[in-house]
Amino acid sequence: MKRHRMPDIKEGGVNVTPLIDIVMCLIIFFMLVARIGVSTGAEKMAIPETIQGKKIDDMGNTLTLNVRPGPGDQPFVTALVDGQPCQLVLSESRASKSTPSLVGVLSAMQKKNPEFKAIIRGEKDMQYKYLEPVLQSCSQAKVTKVDFNTKVVVR
Repeated sequence: MKRHRMPDIKEGGVNVTPLIDIVMCLIIFFMLVARIGVSTGAEKMAIPETIQGKKIDDMGNTLTLNVRPGPGDQPFVTALVDGQPCQLVLSESRASKSTPSLVGVLSAMQKKNPEFKAIIRGEKDMQYKYLEPVLQSCSQAKVTKVDFNTKVVVR
C-alpha cells in the first residue's frame, strides 16, 4: 500500500486570504453598528455654565429641545423629530403637519418608550418666562425625566 504524503510548500509563507476576508467582515459589521455622526438635534447656541452636573451617557431615548426667545412671550422651540429638524409650537390649535405641537411630539415619544427623557437646551441669557411653557408642556405630556444641557466649568 502506497502512502500519500503532504505536498511540499513552494511559497514559503502563510496564506492570508482568509484573514483578509475576516477583517473585511469585521469592518462592515462595525460600520453598521457604530453610531458615528448621529445627530442629536442640538443646535449651535451659547448654553449656560455650571460647576455641578452629571454627564448624560445614554442619548438613545432622548429628545433634545432647543429653546430660544421668540416673538412676544412665546419661546421658539426646535427639535429633531423623525430625523428631520423642525419647529415645534406650544398650542395645539396652531399645530400643523409641518409644525407639530410640543405636547403632541412629547406624548408620542413617551408612549413609545416609558424611559424617554427630554433634554432642554436654552440660551445662556434667556429669561425664565421662555423656559416655563416648555416645562409645562413636558408636564402635560407626562414626561418624568427632564434634563438641562449646560457647559461644565472647572474652577
